[in-house]
Amino acid sequence: MLTHCRDASKNKSRGLSIIISLILWIGMLAGCTDFLDPALSFTLNFPKTVGLGELRLTEDVNCFTCGTGNRYLGQATGSYDIRLPAAHWFVSLKMPKDASRLLPYLAEPSLANIGDIDLHGSDVKDDDLKYVAAIRLRSIDLSKTGITGAGLKYLRPNDHWIFVELRDCERLDPQYLSHFKGWKRSTIRLVPYKSTGEVYSERELRLLNIAREVICNGQPEDMCGTQIR
Repeated sequence: MLTHCRDASKNKSRGLSIIISLILWIGMLAGCTDFLDPALSFTLNFPKTVGLGELRLTEDVNCFTCGTGNRYLGQATGSYDIRLPAAHWFVSLKMPKDASRLLPYLAEPSLANIGDIDLHGSDVKDDDLKYVAAIRLRSIDLSKTGITGAGLKYLRPNDHWIFVELRDCERLDPQYLSHFKGWKRSTIRLVPYKSTGEVYSERELRLLNIAREVICNGQPEDMCGTQIR
């Protein structure tokens, strides 16, 4: 009888240990779901003989609990097997000044996984933006380019957040900003960042006011869902 009780006690303890281990394992997975996320691993196929610019891994600064990590990967040519450190990281592509001739290469399906494209100061044209239509962008910098805004129709919102930089676009027609109407979790930057004490010019204030009317119908940001800067 005593031996039977001891065996029963051992089996009960072993069962409890298994249950506790399972609970701990499930808890660990719940806190580290990135480990199981297939979206963190993918391959980018760039042209083998043409460089599209500089490639980096970038940490999303809009994630308030995250850092500002930035890792240089190399020139955007050939294939890259990407493993993102976590879901708030993304691939960033900084394209050269003559980007217009290179943008058709972005139609390659694997490049839809690029998170950021920097076209600042490049010769990109409105119609060129059709080549980024399938890319799940978190940010795109079109500052100091000659676009009118007609090509903004090719951009689409992102469930995380999307930044669209349109600073110093002298040919920008504010009416094309209506494409952003209804977007949530987005920031549209139209004028340079101002530090404390700096003031907006009359032109900048006029542009911001028109944008708020065109995008948000004059509603406050918390109701509109789009930050206009």
